[in-house]
Amino acid sequence: MGSFKDQETRNVVGSSQGVEPSRLGWAIAACCWIYLLIVFTAWMALRAGDLWWPATLLLFSPRWLLAIPLLPLALAALCWRRRSLIVVLLALVLVLGSIMNFNIPWHTAVSAAPSGMRLRVLTCNMHYGQPEGPTLERLLTETNPDVVAIQELRREPFDFFAGKQWHIHHRTGGHFLASRYPIRQTEHLGYQSMTVPGSLMRYELETPTGPLILFSLHFASPRESLNETVHLPETGFVELEDNSAVRWQQSENLLRLVEKTTDPVLLVGDFNTPPESAIFRRIWDRYTDAFTAAGWGWGYTFFNKRTMVRIDHILAGPGWYCERCWVGPNIGSPHHPLLADLILVQP
Repeated sequence: MGSFKDQETRNVVGSSQGVEPSRLGWAIAACCWIYLLIVFTAWMALRAGDLWWPATLLLFSPRWLLAIPLLPLALAALCWRRRSLIVVLLALVLVLGSIMNFNIPWHTAVSAAPSGMRLRVLTCNMHYGQPEGPTLERLLTETNPDVVAIQELRREPFDFFAGKQWHIHHRTGGHFLASRYPIRQTEHLGYQSMTVPGSLMRYELETPTGPLILFSLHFASPRESLNETVHLPETGFVELEDNSAVRWQQSENLLRLVEKTTDPVLLVGDFNTPPESAIFRRIWDRYTDAFTAAGWGWGYTFFNKRTMVRIDHILAGPGWYCERCWVGPNIGSPHHPLLADLILVQP
């Protein structure tokens, strides 16, 4: 009789102990699915960047914060709910790939580069400062670019280019160009980054294959409107929408200028627009983004406190093949230099 009661007691205790792991497993599964839903929603919202102000705010926010739950959820699923690991894996792919925009240049990775004139381009927004001489000189010596386009350089050009067969143009207002090819023509098309024309220069270079048109630009920064939206959301969102409208107009105006060009064309500089933005996807879809075509990784060019975004670009018109693109080291600006190896394919 006693042994029967003891067995019954053990069964009750065992069943009650089995309830908690089951509930914990369901809770972990629910957390994993909720997290995946949040990540998926954020990914979809990014596509509305510069169309809808909350999506624009997300576009310039520290998106890496969405990756923080990945590790604890993965460990919890591994210990108590292994079937949920596939949900965490899907979230991992979305966060690191689609949301943080990890880039793999599949096309250039499997195809051979064509023949043609090679050109290495470097661009950087100095953010109204002066480059760190030794760091920049080391970068230029190691990479040996053919064209160096710098925006918002307020002081006189640095000494590195003196007496080294460089062709130099420096205009008060920030634009600087150093080219190994003669600069045949320059045109200042815009003076202020926050106005509709933007800060914009047009250069004509004489290359062995003929004229090359290069636009160096700095478009409207959303920095102030983002701060206003975070601290005064009831009114700040209006400024954020206005900034998006200005960048729309700036890109549309530049596109009209570029489409009039019959020579090979490159656009370099600070667009202040990430590649996920509707502006970038709709206006510049016919032009080759060098990093998307030939860059590995996230390619962030702007670093400020917790935020990292890719807003500096090298865009190539028809006839160009992008062989390689990468981000250089810090040279004294929140913007890091962007470099690309391009090939002008012979017709």
